[in-house]
Amino acid sequence: MKIPRKASFQLPSLRLHIPIGGGIYLGGGKLILASLSTVALGFIASLFLLVSRGDPELVWPSLGAEYTAPSMVGQRVVDAESPEERSQTLQLNLPAGLRISKIHFTNIQLGRGGLAVAFQITGFNTTSSRIVVETLTIRNSEFPTMDFANSDFGTFNATSSVVAAGHTFSPTITTTASVVVGSDRGASSYVAEDMVVDRIIITQSSAGGDVLIGEIILDGVRAHTGSFDLDNVEAGTVTLENIRVGDDGDLNSADLILNSSVTVGTMNDGVTEERIQIR
Repeated sequence: MKIPRKASFQLPSLRLHIPIGGGIYLGGGKLILASLSTVALGFIASLFLLVSRGDPELVWPSLGAEYTAPSMVGQRVVDAESPEERSQTLQLNLPAGLRISKIHFTNIQLGRGGLAVAFQITGFNTTSSRIVVETLTIRNSEFPTMDFANSDFGTFNATSSVVAAGHTFSPTITTTASVVVGSDRGASSYVAEDMVVDRIIITQSSAGGDVLIGEIILDGVRAHTGSFDLDNVEAGTVTLENIRVGDDGDLNSADLILNSSVTVGTMNDGVTEERIQIR
């Protein structure tokens, strides 16, 4: 009986040709080892499982991924600061013209050594493509530093429950109108809670129009390393309440800053200064 020199196996998208030995000569006779076929079949089965399994789908708010709204499925990211380590960044990209009803972060622990920014909100530019939000509320949170720049706020409320190791508010007071974002019919929303994260990035990913958001709420967001940084945002009302800010305990160096590049219609400054050092 003639023994075939090779056997073919058909997989869903893979065709393999596995050579099977013709045998081993012993005393002039040929002995076919069944174990060779067993090994080959085992190899194919293992390969099939590997190909079929792949990487798990990253669904919001899985970490180490960036999500381009309105999709809830993300793509894995690599942090430039530490490419050798698996990223724990959570990034939300907002294309121009997008409408979102709400973005909420509740009970989030932030920070990793070497990262300059722990929480970032950034519009595309300062003219026609910005993040526009009706209300931005930050409460029950802690950051080593906070910086607001290149933005327009109808009302900025820093309540008496805000405590900072030095603060400087030097906005440009104008007749900035309060933004009202209308119906959220058909709008998406992004909510994350009870997480430990390296950093969170919310960024407008393309020009050509504003991103419209009903509300952004940070509640119980705490960072031991890195700043809160906001740029190119137009907001109807910004409210800070029960916030602690400080990285050095020095009242002579401001850790909570509202830059002159921010225009404000109504300004309420109730910040209390204390020697705070968040570590």
